[in-house]
Amino acid sequence: MKNVTIGIVARDEVINGTSLAVVTKNNLKYLDNLCDYIGILTYDNNNFNDDVLNLCDGIIIQGGSDIFEYHYKIVEYALKNNIPLLGICMGHQIIGLYSDDKDENKLVKVSNHYNVDKLHLVNIAKDSNLFKILGEKYYVNSRHLYKLDKVNKPFKVVARSDDNVIEAIEYIDDNHFIMSLQWHPEDMDDMQGLYNYFIKEVIKRKKSI
Repeated sequence: MKNVTIGIVARDEVINGTSLAVVTKNNLKYLDNLCDYIGILTYDNNNFNDDVLNLCDGIIIQGGSDIFEYHYKIVEYALKNNIPLLGICMGHQIIGLYSDDKDENKLVKVSNHYNVDKLHLVNIAKDSNLFKILGEKYYVNSRHLYKLDKVNKPFKVVARSDDNVIEAIEYIDDNHFIMSLQWHPEDMDDMQGLYNYFIKEVIKRKKSI
């Protein structure tokens, strides 16, 4: 570890009448021993403080159900400052929508991709970072109700399911590291390599070590 700080964007939850900013425990499990600090990124009046974001060497936008304008601001910040970004489920959709007018209405409802007991196959492009991590085909969990319709530059589609759902996207070249996945890698038992690769890219781009 080289003084690496990862920011995880919290999602809003209300449990027993109490409003919470939640971070998925399994993301913390995979980051354990890979970074020195984990920051929980919350918001105030739909804005993030750039001073707080500037502390982050890498950012994870985790799954959730509500998309806000500040999510797009985080993607823009990551692009502008070459901060590695990993999107998961809703985070994946946010990154895709960022490339397509930020219009949440463009998400398409799917009926066969939400089953906690089901795995489905994704086909991965050979010219992608994801291929280096998982290979050409991989079985992933099925836990989303919506999918991206399309993705525009500066991102490209690097994985699809057999029924043509966009399962992963990446930045179009190696100038930045941005990767997003429609599935939930944190809830799988064999995704340490993915988080290792993410941290490797974080260290490579860290402003000062």
